[in-house]
Amino acid sequence: MFSQNQIRKFSMETDNNAFTMTKTGKFSILFVTMLTLLLSSCEKEIDTYTNDPRLYFFERGNDVLQTRITSKSFSFVPLASSILTDTIKIKVKTMGLATDADRVLKGATIKQGTTAVEGTDYAFIDGKIKAGQVEGFLPVVLYRTAKIKSTSLTLNLTIAETKDFKPGVVEDQNFTLNWSDDIVKPANWDGLISLAFYFGTYSKTKFRFIIDVTGIADFPLQQSGRVPLNPGEYSNSMMNDIKLRVKEALAVYNASHTTPLTDENGVLVTFPN
Repeated sequence: MFSQNQIRKFSMETDNNAFTMTKTGKFSILFVTMLTLLLSSCEKEIDTYTNDPRLYFFERGNDVLQTRITSKSFSFVPLASSILTDTIKIKVKTMGLATDADRVLKGATIKQGTTAVEGTDYAFIDGKIKAGQVEGFLPVVLYRTAKIKSTSLTLNLTIAETKDFKPGVVEDQNFTLNWSDDIVKPANWDGLISLAFYFGTYSKTKFRFIIDVTGIADFPLQQSGRVPLNPGEYSNSMMNDIKLRVKEALAVYNASHTTPLTDENGVLVTFPN
């Protein structure tokens, strides 16, 4: 037989164990409920993410940090005068998974800060994210108009919403293009070791003619006969070859035109012997 004290102690222990089990059970139920809700929420977010594809500019630098690039500058100067358009491609990337079909992307003008006129100075071309890919390019055609010979133009643009895409990352929604066709006198035209030795007196007309013939707008010169040449430098022999080319081209031009090539100051364009 058990004493009353033993019976009372057993009853208290039973009650405590039941209470502990009850707490544990409640905690387990609560944990399972929260986990189910969390997984359901994640699943909904994933569904929204894959079914709502977005697009953003993805121009990045070649440095370790992959620095974000938000603008590009372009010059028509190195191109022959006969080239009146060029196409700039801006890299873009999707938020979401690749699809099994090509997708179209479009650009749109941001009026604030834009000095160029759509249809006159530039035009958007539809870009494409190819099937199975998440990266592509937005092409913009730049026009070589008379006005950019004396000034530069600016286009601020963004990604337009299409049936395939909406704009994506806020920090990468805007991009800026600047372009010009203005001739600027090279800093090394005059001096002890200079372009004047090979090309003579500077004029915009002469320099543009040189660029048209050679396709080169920058002539870093070898300094003091240093060997080997630094990348991009031109030696004396190289410059003499270029001078011969432009002199021959000038002779052909003058022979095929009633008026010899004359610069903006009314002076005949010539090159040293």
